[in-house]
Amino acid sequence: MDDMRIGDAEREEAVRRLGEHYEAGRLSADEHGERVEAALRAKTKNELGEVFTDLPFEQQAQEPRKARPVGPPFGKVPLPLLVALGAIALLAAVACTVVGGHPPVLLFAAVVAGVIVYRKRRMA
Repeated sequence: MDDMRIGDAEREEAVRRLGEHYEAGRLSADEHGERVEAALRAKTKNELGEVFTDLPFEQQAQEPRKARPVGPPFGKVPLPLLVALGAIALLAAVACTVVGGHPPVLLFAAVVAGVIVYRKRRMA
């Protein structure tokens, strides 16, 4: 089974893992370069595995990565800052409506953004 051919995805994953070992200080720059070249030339799982034989943690590295949930970009923004930004947006919307004569689009956008932030915070 180790003589099974590999594709570009496996080679790219091996290069990424070699980069992690290099960043951890397990490989010198020359060793990293040589191993990356060997990984890119590999045609079978066995050839690719030879690149990692003396490196630790290979059992963990071969386990599939679990996807982390992606939260809203404002999830870690402090609440007082969000309130201040919302107040600025509200003032700008009112000023735009009263002084500039523009339709209250900004006001509606600020209200919608506030509702979204409120709901996301309650769910967290």
